[in-house]
Amino acid sequence: MKKKAAAQFVRLPAREDSLLAKTFGVRSSFSTRRSPASAGRRLVGEGGSLITALYALLVALLVCLPSTSRAQLVDSFDPNANNDVRALALQADGKILVGGFFTSIGGQTRNRIALLNPDGSLDASFDSNANGAVFAVPVQADGKILVGGDFTSIGGQTRNHIARLNPDGSLDTSFDPNANNDVRALALQADGKILVGGAFSSIGGQTRNGIARLNPDGSLDASFDPNANGAVFAVAVQADGKILVGGDFTSIGGQTRNRIARLNPDGSLDASFDPNANFFVEALAVQADGKILVGGAFQFIGGQTRNRIARLKRATPRPRPTPYPRLTPLPRP
Repeated sequence: MKKKAAAQFVRLPAREDSLLAKTFGVRSSFSTRRSPASAGRRLVGEGGSLITALYALLVALLVCLPSTSRAQLVDSFDPNANNDVRALALQADGKILVGGFFTSIGGQTRNRIALLNPDGSLDASFDSNANGAVFAVPVQADGKILVGGDFTSIGGQTRNHIARLNPDGSLDTSFDPNANNDVRALALQADGKILVGGAFSSIGGQTRNGIARLNPDGSLDASFDPNANGAVFAVAVQADGKILVGGDFTSIGGQTRNRIARLNPDGSLDASFDPNANFFVEALAVQADGKILVGGAFQFIGGQTRNRIARLKRATPRPRPTPYPRLTPLPRP
């Protein structure tokens, strides 16, 4: 009984054997009833035709993948950084700003910040040389480059965690907000003011916890003080000027907000927005339709399970109630 079962185990159904024969011009070594031992000997003796056929089938499937799928994996762009890249930004001329922990990129020494040509080669004229990690590199409308991170020196001079570079990579000496800890996020408003998020508790010479706003010249906007009780890792500005904030805080604007909040343009809390993430938020982006993309380490947000990435609906303002028509008294007879 056992021998019979073993023989049935190694038998390949006729239709499958026929498919192999039609596709590749070979027949399986297992196409007849025989014991595993004799089948193995036959397989080796005949050059392993079944394994050859299966391997050919795999190769054929790979070759037949749509060209668009394969093209995504092949590109001549290879700057080859030797450590983490944490920030990317595109300039108007197509060149690419890169920030992170690296000390070499494009085959040359570049400490934590570099500029690449559109083909991925290094722009040799740009060498700002930060002595600590760079986390944010947004480009202003005038081409100047804001830099936030964990450095205390950049462009050959002391700058604590935040700086501004001229388009050629030299330091803008007029700009020195002087944060006392990491700057993790930078965002530009339409009016040129600069939103700053991080782990700092002082910037621009005054107390600001986790988030601040600077005037275009780098001085502190004294009217803006949301006061987060934890680090801010992401800041994004909506089309209506409201400000999305993500991080590791549990209070901002004087109220409980777990890791994500929205501020009004004056820095007060938008009370209508409370997605309540259960762990920190590190990335925010606003779609053209107003929906909000959120990334981080959370597993729960907006009242539902979402693992590390989610999309939030655009808030719809509540319609005002229609006022009752005013009744005009009838004229007296």
